[in-house]
Amino acid sequence: MKSAETEKKIRYFDERGGRWDEIVGNNGDKLALLRNVFDMIKLSAGNRVLDVGCGNGVLFPLIEEKIGIEGELTALDPAESMLARAKELYPEFQNIRYFGGTAEGAVFDDEYFDVILCFSVFPHISDKIGALCVFRKILKKDGRLYIFHLSDTKSLNDFHSSLDAPVSGDIMPEKDELEAMLCAASFSCVTYIDRPGLNFVECVSC
Repeated sequence: MKSAETEKKIRYFDERGGRWDEIVGNNGDKLALLRNVFDMIKLSAGNRVLDVGCGNGVLFPLIEEKIGIEGELTALDPAESMLARAKELYPEFQNIRYFGGTAEGAVFDDEYFDVILCFSVFPHISDKIGALCVFRKILKKDGRLYIFHLSDTKSLNDFHSSLDAPVSGDIMPEKDELEAMLCAASFSCVTYIDRPGLNFVECVSC
């Protein structure tokens, strides 16, 4: 059962789903930055990938380039308007499955995915350890989890706290706290970058 806080956040994103790319500036410059980040993400042809909080599908083309038609992309978002817009924008990809729901409430087969991606979503997850435990359950052994933002942690948290919105309390944990969460969920952090313009965390399931 979703908390009242989670329901408010879902409504907040759902009301903005149709124009989310415009709101967050998913333009050519941002896509170029994301392409650079994807050079650090280990994806292979045929991989099964879960895009958590997929939004309007900004990562879809980058994922599809690497997994190919033999791969499978699962798009998860609690805002139905986000999923609807993603379907409109990317009808050419026939290997995408769409699911509505939260990260911590996701239900998929055990050890199903090769890679899980969390782009610009982790601060908004209400039960972070719960979500990480779900991710570990549905990832294959030695599968990879990527949590990343095009902003350093402090700038990201300052931005969220400045908003007059249900997401104003959504905080990205600092390194020590995040690593403790990952350890509790049986993940090992293998890469941690936190610098202006990028927060990038690569984890392997133990």
